[in-house]
Amino acid sequence: MRRSIFILVIVLIAFACQESQDPTDEFPQTWKISGWQSEGQAGDSDFQSVTDSSYTYLFKKDGSFLKTVGIETISGTFKKEELIFEVGGKRAIYTLFFPEPRLSSGCSANVEGMSIDENGLLVGGSAACGGPSIYLTLVK
Repeated sequence: MRRSIFILVIVLIAFACQESQDPTDEFPQTWKISGWQSEGQAGDSDFQSVTDSSYTYLFKKDGSFLKTVGIETISGTFKKEELIFEVGGKRAIYTLFFPEPRLSSGCSANVEGMSIDENGLLVGGSAACGGPSIYLTLVK
């Protein structure tokens, strides 16, 4: 009896110490654009796939990021939060802080917000203020 309790305790400890299998919990992370979408005049939207691009975000473990668009790169800091919703479960939210407005694609000059959608894509852009949404995939 003691032996089976001991084995059960060891198994519980092993599972409790396992790291998350969510790839967005590991750093560094590189995200590459996979497409963009903008709302049309009549409320319709047209998704444009992108397969060959140098539009990337690199999130580092120290809370810094690099955003590259073509030959331009900018660095800044980011904050990642895990929000838990009653419907939809866990959702990761990234808030990026730029030292200057160059290359920022949010509605505020020096802040860009992004979140991971139900398909595992990182979604950002300026859709909230009439611009396009951008969709990025995690490079493994």
